[in-house]
Amino acid sequence: MQHRLPAAQTNLPFAQKRAGRHVTMLDRRSPSAPQPAMTDIPLPKFSLTRRTGALVFVSGQMAFGEGFRIVGEGVAAQTRTCLEHLERHLASEGLSRADIVKTTVWLTRVEDFRAFDQAYGEFFGNATLPTRSTVRADLMLPGALVEIEAVAQIRSAS
Repeated sequence: MQHRLPAAQTNLPFAQKRAGRHVTMLDRRSPSAPQPAMTDIPLPKFSLTRRTGALVFVSGQMAFGEGFRIVGEGVAAQTRTCLEHLERHLASEGLSRADIVKTTVWLTRVEDFRAFDQAYGEFFGNATLPTRSTVRADLMLPGALVEIEAVAQIRSAS
């Protein structure tokens, strides 16, 4: 069952003018709507990574490709791209996928869970899996099927 926001809640911060009318990200969810580049909308204000104590938090990653456009035909491909982005941001902090202790995942479609979970499991291989919460949600960009954020632990040198 698809949930729709009341009209009063569609005034999102990512609104812009296009073709003489006010367009929100929700309006652009139509499959026939062109996918905007991130340069078409104001970039949100947040940190990609944040270190506090022995933890590093990595903001939610989507399957962005060149020009900040969503890439990947299905949820498995998008999941791999999200996880590769997480790994790259962790590397900038001197960490790796083995240091991830918790992920939060948002899927746009419940029916994508099995394919997502398969790609997620392949990424981590035989390593100890992080804890995870997975929810179904509408994402901010059309074409995005998954978003993943992570918390990693800095291991003390012994």
